[in-house]
Amino acid sequence: MSATLSEASLDSLREIRSWFGSSIGIRVLQTEQAILDQLLSGFFGYHLLQASILNSALYGSSPIQNKFSLGLDGDHEVPVVARATELPFENDSIDVILLHHLLDFMDSPLDTLREITRVSLPMGYLVVVGFNPLSTWGLWKLPAAMMGRAPWTGKFIRPGRLMDWLNVLNFKIDRAQYCIYGLPFVRKKARIPDHSKELSRTLNLPFGAAYIIVARKQVSTMTPIRPVWRPAQSFGRLSVVSD
Repeated sequence: MSATLSEASLDSLREIRSWFGSSIGIRVLQTEQAILDQLLSGFFGYHLLQASILNSALYGSSPIQNKFSLGLDGDHEVPVVARATELPFENDSIDVILLHHLLDFMDSPLDTLREITRVSLPMGYLVVVGFNPLSTWGLWKLPAAMMGRAPWTGKFIRPGRLMDWLNVLNFKIDRAQYCIYGLPFVRKKARIPDHSKELSRTLNLPFGAAYIIVARKQVSTMTPIRPVWRPAQSFGRLSVVSD
């Protein structure tokens, strides 16, 4: 993993796994899981790939039979461990790909997206979960990052920037779902929002602490180039060399 994750990123990876085991981390994961359950249940195909900073599978609601997780380092207890920029899959082979906070902690998130594009099936779905810098958590990140603790050491990629990258990589944005509002603290009486209904009925303001962006890879189309025929030029001015 050294070619993909620096030592600092590996430390952040271990810390973020520990953070997701805390009270606030558990609530974040529960909220994200509720939304993913709604989204993934509507995607079909033959293969689903999850690339997450966590060991737990988040694709339980998916009707796809062949589902598997990609491990990023030796701590991942999964059958497949590989670099996110060198996936051991053929071109255009995966129907649904779930990136769970992966880009937040990768040294080269754009290179990772390029590799994801390579293995994604045309018209296949890409689901990206990330932390939103345009939120109260993004403001909190500025001083908190100085302490060197996760998740504040992550990149927190702007949703608009991520969508621009995806558009360049020939993905069309299907939807963007935002969640988790307020400061990064747990209130004892706070309730996890109910996402068991249709997502269109839930609060979806663009300054939630986490976002889930769904994009679909477009089929490449080739525009035929017609040859431009020009009238033959006169050779009257050319001299002919005789043998």
